[in-house]
Amino acid sequence: MAEEVTYADLKFTNPEQHKKKGSQKTITKASTSISHYWRPAAVGLGLFGLVLLGVTGTLSFKVLQASHSVSSQNENLTLQKKMLEILLTKLNVLQVQNRNLSETVQQLSNYRGNRCSPCPEKWLQRGENCYFFTMKWNSWEEGKAQCTALNSRLLKIENKEELEFILESAQSYNSYWIGLSRNKAGEPWLWEDNSTFTTDLFNIPDAGSSNYPICVSIQGGNLVASDCLGYRFSICEKIQS
Repeated sequence: MAEEVTYADLKFTNPEQHKKKGSQKTITKASTSISHYWRPAAVGLGLFGLVLLGVTGTLSFKVLQASHSVSSQNENLTLQKKMLEILLTKLNVLQVQNRNLSETVQQLSNYRGNRCSPCPEKWLQRGENCYFFTMKWNSWEEGKAQCTALNSRLLKIENKEELEFILESAQSYNSYWIGLSRNKAGEPWLWEDNSTFTTDLFNIPDAGSSNYPICVSIQGGNLVASDCLGYRFSICEKIQS
């Protein structure tokens, strides 16, 4: 009886191959483990980058907006500066014109339309009379002496028209002696030429019961009676030469 022989193929595992497979499995597990931890980190970094990009874009927009605002403000300041320069130039022109006009008015007032005035320079002409408003402060007696030195006298008002002319010509903020006075209370008011004052021209304010000389001056369109020793400008008057 023949014997049956059974053959079996045996596969022997190479220890080196087994070791490599084990290492590969370990690496795969490690890679899987590392990937498990780094993937959220990578996503987080990506989100952080997006946020950073957004913040950078916002800041850039703000910087551009601020730059545009500063540029607009600089343009406005430049425009305002130019407008101010134009206004200052116009103001200077107006001041020059006003000064020239004032000089012209003064000349017309001095000469009253006459090219060759018979009155001295800086004297005002009205009718046949010349008037000079002094620019030196004096007592009444000193003002009288100054007018005498100018071949004239302190003003004597003859009528209401002359009074209106004097009030219009006198500077409202100055006070001027005229040729009207009295020695003390109770005595008559006399002009410099010793003629008596008449109240139909104007009224003289009550100077009180003074026992010293009282003189009349014009100030701010009013007639004022006060101590003759006070200091005022004076109005001199003379007939045309």
